[in-house]
Amino acid sequence: MMTCRAARSQPATRLRLLVAGPAGGAVDVAARMAGEQLRGAGYLAIVENHAGAAGQIGVEALLRSPADGGAVLITPPGVFTIAPHVNAGLGYRMSDVAGLTTLCGYQFGFAVGATAPARTMADFLAWAKAHPGEASYGTPGAGTEPHFIGTEIERLSGVPLIHVPYRGGAQALNDISGGHLPAVISALPNLVTPYKSGKARVLMMTGTRRSAFMPDVPTVAESGFPDLASDLFYGAYTQAGVPAPVRQALAQALVKACQAPAYREGLERMSLDPLSLSSQELDASMRAMDAKWAAVVKRTGFSLEK
Repeated sequence: MMTCRAARSQPATRLRLLVAGPAGGAVDVAARMAGEQLRGAGYLAIVENHAGAAGQIGVEALLRSPADGGAVLITPPGVFTIAPHVNAGLGYRMSDVAGLTTLCGYQFGFAVGATAPARTMADFLAWAKAHPGEASYGTPGAGTEPHFIGTEIERLSGVPLIHVPYRGGAQALNDISGGHLPAVISALPNLVTPYKSGKARVLMMTGTRRSAFMPDVPTVAESGFPDLASDLFYGAYTQAGVPAPVRQALAQALVKACQAPAYREGLERMSLDPLSLSSQELDASMRAMDAKWAAVVKRTGFSLEK
């Protein structure tokens, strides 16, 4: 007589999701939502926050991990496409990691306070030209993408602007709402609430098309700065030395997780766009960004080592 044993389910594979940002931030929430959906693919995702040094601490945590696919870094692209160009002594390069896919997309916005006289970028630049000692803009910090977006606006418009670096973007948004700072360049999720509440006026967005969350706000191309157009994302990366089959399995699981209705609904609540690039598309986008920002940084002469 034959007997059958009950099939045992395979134990979940533990996966560390290393978030290059603080708990509660947009990239952290996106990573946690994706981690929930990874259960269906047999992964037990544990989120670890590695905030600080503009995301570089997160990269270092990944590179210290075994190259076996047990750790995935979730981060905006600037830690690879900008940081190495502003800090020659950085202990890593983009070639040290391999892209898997993207969790979502986002844009930056240029915003002013609700009482500011400017209603368009042309208005703001005309005001800035007439008030050179007051024409400042806040960003989340020196050497960040918003900082260099600002330097490119200066270069392309011929209007000098004063960069005011903050430690994060929250205080800068408070300052434009209170009339203490003329303008800010910040990620769209940070701008939606002050925009909808009437505390801030967003003059342009950096995406290649208008955002569904702010359809009345023109793009940089529509505002006269086509060279600034860029579609940004939170990417997922492993070490370059992780075996290709392991990377492929992780990428497929993440893409499926990010297609789940619950995940898509979460993105909409956060004002983030669905975006699942393949590893090849992600790598191509990263190479293009790297070349773009290398040229911008070189033009400015900016260095965090000075």
